Amino acid sequence: MSDQSANGTVHREEPTETVSNGGRNSDGTARMLSRWTFEYEPARLIVREYMSGRTLNACAGKTKLQHDGEIVRNDLNPDRDADTNHDVAEIADYFEPCSFDTVIFDPPFDEKQAETKYDGLHAMDVYAALEDFNELVRPGGHVITFGWNSWGMRSFSAFERVETVLLQRGPIHRDVIVTVDRRTTHSLTSNNGCTLQTDADRKGGGSR
Repeated sequence: MSDQSANGTVHREEPTETVSNGGRNSDGTARMLSRWTFEYEPARLIVREYMSGRTLNACAGKTKLQHDGEIVRNDLNPDRDADTNHDVAEIADYFEPCSFDTVIFDPPFDEKQAETKYDGLHAMDVYAALEDFNELVRPGGHVITFGWNSWGMRSFSAFERVETVLLQRGPIHRDVIVTVDRRTTHSLTSNNGCTLQTDADRKGGGSR
């Protein structure tokens, strides 16, 4: 698995876990990855492992995640059951800097998918959304990204890669790639108003 950066450098990394499609969920129902990602139990389990504190579900969709902390559900579609309907490319305009411990980013993965499965709605600029998440996540917090590539938050020096998971969909379909990136406290040099916090400071509503 590889990604090419703007200067042409190819970064290769091995996934930390691979999950094959099919089988049964813990409740006995069929386990299949569909357009509603978090109806798929392995995807929910990855999110639950890292979700803590105040959480932004940036492209919430249909499925509601279970969490004992606050979840702000955002979806561009005004017909969804969401708290806000902001374009993720501008979402930092609507919240205070460093106001989330976790951001979950599960957008339509490309324009074709947006047209066929999500009423044609998609973010204006995915990179701009990642820039906004860099502003919103507190030190020690995580950004969990779903998509066709493993880039995640690699563009931002304050983040380090924690996990890369392949959700396999079968022999003729592309894998869905999940990246988990943690904002490190020791590399906090941004000017976005974040204050340094320890892990003990930020733990107050985790699901783990």
